[in-house]
Amino acid sequence: MHYYMNLFLNVLLIMAALIALMIPGFILRKLKLFKDGAVAGLVSVLLYICQPMLSISPFLEQDTSPTSYIAILMGLCFLISFFGHIAVFILAKLIFFKWKNKESASAYTFASVFTNCGFLGIPFVKMLTNSSTAVLFAVIYNIAFCMLIWTLGIYILTGDKKAISFKKAFLNPSIVPLVISLPLFFIPSINIISGTPIAYSIGLLANMSAPLSMIIVGIKLADMGILNAIKGTGNYLGSFVRLILAPSLMLGLIFLLKLIPYFSNTAEGLLALAVPVILMGMPPAALLVTFAEKTNRAKIDSTRIFLTATLLSVITVPLLIITVKAIGLV
Repeated sequence: MHYYMNLFLNVLLIMAALIALMIPGFILRKLKLFKDGAVAGLVSVLLYICQPMLSISPFLEQDTSPTSYIAILMGLCFLISFFGHIAVFILAKLIFFKWKNKESASAYTFASVFTNCGFLGIPFVKMLTNSSTAVLFAVIYNIAFCMLIWTLGIYILTGDKKAISFKKAFLNPSIVPLVISLPLFFIPSINIISGTPIAYSIGLLANMSAPLSMIIVGIKLADMGILNAIKGTGNYLGSFVRLILAPSLMLGLIFLLKLIPYFSNTAEGLLALAVPVILMGMPPAALLVTFAEKTNRAKIDSTRIFLTATLLSVITVPLLIITVKAIGLV
């Protein structure tokens, strides 16, 4: 019991520290040092600079080519992540199918399916496990996420199949860098970047993702107001689906896979199972607010559920980590 209490407190402190990063954005916005339109500029930096570097950086940290076992685990992790998103989408659609306000339901469904697996999740996995292999699996999860958020995600918000862009599924700021980084990862002999100032700069930009993401949240919170941000029954139902039901669904799938010796006999195999569960338990994707602004759909509800679920995740994520630890995944 003492061990799990310490684990809970440690993870709680990690989450609290990440959440606290929104305070500078909140204060500077209240002091009017962040002008109107500042969020759009910060989002652009996040999407087109920090996020691509976040995709590249883990692959540059490897100095040897992956074993065939790790390569297979990467593929399996991708499949688990991809179909895990689809399963959560079906669950969310069943829950919000009869919601009166369809626009609000679209925001709740989007938040249920897509997590903050890149900006928040990858740095969190890195801090929690201190394992480059775990970070690698987190990036693989993020690949499935990026492919789906530009297709299924846009469809959820707009309800328009014509809005689905398969081009963006493969040519978005997170997928394109992989064309460069994956060959360097699998063929270290051609990797002339790792260990150089260029790699160091890439790492610095990648590490900006979580702080910048939370600063943006702080600005949005200052604009909306704390009390206004946590209103609404649907807001809490959506948060419940995102933070409790979605990771529980993924955990059930992973628990079954853990019975297969191929996964359970090695630390790497267990990490390939643990990482999708951890990332599925993260708060909603920051891109929810961005996409809501771009599509002009459910902007208020999107901001509300993003902020509420992010704040509630300070409690739910530590509980999830204890569960993952208790069943022997990490």
